[in-house]
Amino acid sequence: MEISTKRLVLREFWEGDLDAVHAFAADPTVCAFVEWGPNTIEETAAFLRQCGAEQLLEPRETITLAVTRDSTPIGSIALMRAESDVARGPEEAEIGYVLRADAWGYGYAAEAAAAMLELAWNVLGISRVVATCRPENTGSVRVLEKVGMRCVDYLPGHKRIDGVDRDSLLFAMRSPLRSPHA
Repeated sequence: MEISTKRLVLREFWEGDLDAVHAFAADPTVCAFVEWGPNTIEETAAFLRQCGAEQLLEPRETITLAVTRDSTPIGSIALMRAESDVARGPEEAEIGYVLRADAWGYGYAAEAAAAMLELAWNVLGISRVVATCRPENTGSVRVLEKVGMRCVDYLPGHKRIDGVDRDSLLFAMRSPLRSPHA
């Protein structure tokens, strides 16, 4: 699968992406608001193996793509259809993303998220997409708002990060292709 935007290509991860992915997956700044990382090289390799296994499943419950500029991964974005604590049912999905720190502030995350939302609505028939982020992660809050998602809940102690239960904001958006009562 490959999705081209104005400045990015979202594509499947390749075996040769290990060094580029590990550069952001091992960065404590990048991992500050997520429940994984900083990764060891073995953990990053396992992530890439998991992405490769996901690519073979039909139907795919999770679509994890490399966010690339000039063919080099600068991040990762995923659309997860499997039920979670915030996404329920086959017509809902959760979106998540991460970019290397030197790619922050250029609108790349919003551009990639908008492309994944288009995939959700137009190809996968998903009716509602949700996302979570930590309240202090103002960059991610801006990304989610920029793509049209709205904060719908505050989840105290929702994610365990570095051994501490951290609060989350829950964002959601319904497909513009469906009625609000669908």
